[in-house]
Amino acid sequence: MSDVQLQFIGSGDSECLSYYNTNMLLEHQGKRLLIDCGWTAKRALHDLGLGITDIDAIYITHVHGDHVFGLERFGFESRYVYHDYRIKLFVPQGVLPLLWDETLKGSMGYSSDGENKLEDFFDVCVVNDGFTWQGLEFQLFPTPHTKGKPSFGIRLPHRFTFTSDSNVINDFESLVDDDKYIFHDAYSAGDFHPAHATIEEMRDAYLAKLRQRIYLVHYDDGIYDRLSSLQDFAGIVEQGKVYTC
Repeated sequence: MSDVQLQFIGSGDSECLSYYNTNMLLEHQGKRLLIDCGWTAKRALHDLGLGITDIDAIYITHVHGDHVFGLERFGFESRYVYHDYRIKLFVPQGVLPLLWDETLKGSMGYSSDGENKLEDFFDVCVVNDGFTWQGLEFQLFPTPHTKGKPSFGIRLPHRFTFTSDSNVINDFESLVDDDKYIFHDAYSAGDFHPAHATIEEMRDAYLAKLRQRIYLVHYDDGIYDRLSSLQDFAGIVEQGKVYTC
């Protein structure tokens, strides 16, 4: 089983100024899959010496700006700057209408070529429970996030689980099984958020042995001031660090 490298090109929440949007880059056999593509994605990749044409595929977990607004730039540049460079775009079936009709169409629906559709910019692949990429079998699972906006985490069994944005998840311990890394959304700036799991909610919902396996991500600017209070978790995701599994 060949290694997979994971790198969060950003680890902050949507308001964060110290860290880029929480988007994860997965590399396997010389190819790169970007999990979510927020408005900071191009800059975050640039800081790592990478550009749009270094990305082979993108998976979108849900429709919020810090997870999808970068697609406008990726789409336009792929088509017009890099002359129809085609990135494969994996989108859950429930997310697709929101992604194009309610999010991207307003800015990408027309160009100098006339009327467009999402397939004019990306190699769109609609997925349900999972998808295969570079011989890797990914599983998708619904997450409780924002009402009316379907959201899906992603798992590569025995290697990692990434919730993307989520409240606490019922029976989460069974879902993650023996995965080496568990990356979980964590609202760290207060005791309540309607769309994100807070630290205290995670303590109430998850057993200590599970919390000790969880790396917290999607945090606020002040996360490093709170590290001493997070010792019952595996740690926080360090932006730019490479995790191998």
